[in-house]
Parts: sequence; structure tokens; C-alpha cells
Amino acid sequence: MNSSTEFGLLRDRAPRYLQVADILTREISEGQFPVGTLLPPEPQLCQRFAVSRHTLREAVRLLCEQGLLSRQQGVGTHVLANRVETRYVASLSSLRDLMAYTQQTTLKFLGSRWVNADESLERLLRCDVGEPWLELNTCRFPVAGGQPIVHMRIFVRPQCDGIQHALEDGDAWIYGLVEKFGGERILEAEQVVGAIGVPAESAKILGVEEGSPGLFVRRYYLAKAERLLAVSLNVYPVDRFEFSTNWRLEG
Repeated sequence: MNSSTEFGLLRDRAPRYLQVADILTREISEGQFPVGTLLPPEPQLCQRFAVSRHTLREAVRLLCEQGLLSRQQGVGTHVLANRVETRYVASLSSLRDLMAYTQQTTLKFLGSRWVNADESLERLLRCDVGEPWLELNTCRFPVAGGQPIVHMRIFVRPQCDGIQHALEDGDAWIYGLVEKFGGERILEAEQVVGAIGVPAESAKILGVEEGSPGLFVRRYYLAKAERLLAVSLNVYPVDRFEFSTNWRLEG
């Protein structure tokens, strides 16, 4: 099959590098380039697809980001996997988007306990040592099923006592329950994202290796006068989830 015929089978009007990436992805998945082997040399691929080196390198870069390929200078481009790992993408630009995300996933309630904040929780929860909190242990799955995308430890104020019974009964919208039992509306949320080696407890729940790369996301839910109602400590495996945010110049 020549390059013009190959491109004709792909996305109409897609950039050339995406078309090349599509062809290579299909051929890798079909076993034409088995895992562990090298792709043909760059000049050979450029000639085959009738594209520039820049276009080819963009296609390869995309497949490297998706985990299919790995480039090593002086050696070549190795095939690492024969399929792209699916990630759950949350596009968040407002508090409403964040609440919608929680309702577009399936929550599993793992248990609850009362804790008094020690020095480590004092920093994470922004509270005083000894302050009482109800800790809810949960995880979330994509609606379509599959592996869990996050292990969540959610800390709520004592007035929210009873929330765990609602979760046991199948009500999975935690932050709606925080408002219901706490008697105050959530007006603002602050999100802090960082890297983490997945802790042992989270690794067991998520089915990944302890210490493997992950995202650690802290969310602080505030009521009127910046009163803190709840805090969630979230651990995501790095290959199952990503955030998408939009920034627009005003005026």
C-alpha cells in the first residue's frame, strides 16, 4: 500500500503527523512492529510516508508520550507496548466542573474512622493538632468500569457525622452530602497538585507497585468566610488520569 492510499484511509484533514501516528499505531497493534523491536530508520520512514523529518519526529514524539515508543539517541526507536493505556481525563475550569466530575465516576466506599489530627495531618488539613475529623476512605472508577483511577481519603467536620451511612446506602456524591450534613454550601475549592511515590495503602487499593509514580492532589472545600468544610487527599496512578484546564485571556 503506498503512502497516499494509507493516508486516504485516515482522519480527513488531520495534520500529517497525526496521520503517520495513526498508521504506526495500527501497525504496532497488529504486530507488524513487535514489542521490543526497532522501528525502521528515520530516512526510510520519511520516504515511505513522503513526509519531512520534522513531521515524522512529531508523530514519533506523540507515540512516545502515549507509551508506545521510546527513542534512544544512537540506537533508534524501540517499540515499548502494542496498545495505548487509557487515561481518564477531567477537564476542570470551575467548581461546577469539579462537582460534575465527581458525579461522572463511580465511588466505592471502603470505610470510615474518627481521627485526631497529628502533626502530619495538621499540615495537610491546615488545622490544629488534636482537632477531630471524620475520615472517609474511598476510591473512584470510570463509569465504564475498569481499574480504579484514584484512592481518596476525605476528611469532614464532626457535624457531618452520619455521612458514612449515606455512603453505605449508595449515595456517592460526597460533597453534596457534606453540604447536607454540614448545613453550609461549598462556595470555593482550592486544588494543590504534586508528585508522589504511591504509598503502600493506596498501592494496594489501586493495584500498582508501592512507590511507583503518582499524582498527589489535595482539595480544600470552603464555605462562607473561607470556613473549611472538607479536605480530600487523592492519590492517582500516573498512567490512569490527567487533568485538563483551560486558560483564556480576558479583555
